[in-house]
Amino acid sequence: MSAVSTKESWVDWRDVLVDVQIGYACNVQCDYCSITDEMREQNMPVAKVMDILADARGRGATRVAFGGGEPTIRRALLPLIRWCRDRGYTSIKVASNGMMYSYRAYAEEAVDAGLTDFHISFMAHTPELYAHIMGRPDAFDLVEAGVANLAALGRKPIGDLIIKSDTWMHLPDIVDHWAAKGVAKFNLWLVSLSDRNRDNLDSLLPVSEMREGIFAAFERGRALGVKVLSRHIPRCMLPGYEDHVADLRDDKVLVITPRSTFTLWESRISPNAYGDRCAACVHKDDDCLGLRLDYLERYGDGEVVPVTVATAAAR
Repeated sequence: MSAVSTKESWVDWRDVLVDVQIGYACNVQCDYCSITDEMREQNMPVAKVMDILADARGRGATRVAFGGGEPTIRRALLPLIRWCRDRGYTSIKVASNGMMYSYRAYAEEAVDAGLTDFHISFMAHTPELYAHIMGRPDAFDLVEAGVANLAALGRKPIGDLIIKSDTWMHLPDIVDHWAAKGVAKFNLWLVSLSDRNRDNLDSLLPVSEMREGIFAAFERGRALGVKVLSRHIPRCMLPGYEDHVADLRDDKVLVITPRSTFTLWESRISPNAYGDRCAACVHKDDDCLGLRLDYLERYGDGEVVPVTVATAAAR
């Protein structure tokens, strides 16, 4: 196995998305979450966040994101969003479980503060599966109410879907359900075997076993006219749907956490490692990030189908 090389073009700060994980506290504890109890106690002081974002803005950054944990439970979030807007950040994203938007006043204040990109992690399409994953029987209703409030305010969230052992077969129905509520784009992420979830081996199945559901989600998106992209699986493992594979480097995300700073594609829960079978592939070190290290350690690279010079010329 080898680490993937990184593109350096992200250092033009006008293109960089500064993604600040302001803290790991959350109002739920999903069954696949990788955040440990110790990590949940870690938070970034508001003054430090402001210093970081002031420096980035001074370098030309205009895109910022806030994540966690659950950022919407932080009282400082909306003031920080206003602060960013007033200093010239034109794209302001929050990654959330969506439940706080069920309070109409909060949704209105978020829009008024300058929040432009609402990303919501949609767990499922039924109350039962939502409750099973999130541990809250009211979670589904709260998220639906939140999405309805955003729609009434003219905002369409982007959906983040986790591919795991109890969701992969439902992916097309999840896309169908939330697309009907106004969601026009979905990102698919593989569940990660790290930190709190590192021993939950059954949550991560081989892609080959989940491919049917992933492909069906792509097709459902095509039929509905919504975009569905895979963020963690290399193109060779999704034959025929290569155009649905996103390169994490293209977003030029600089992640800042309470503990460290790194680019998104360098994260240990991002695909950034190659197996031995990748050595012959023409996409290695170019436009393929490889696989996640935890996936390689769990299943190896037997599913990798390298694109050689000969096979590429034959296409």
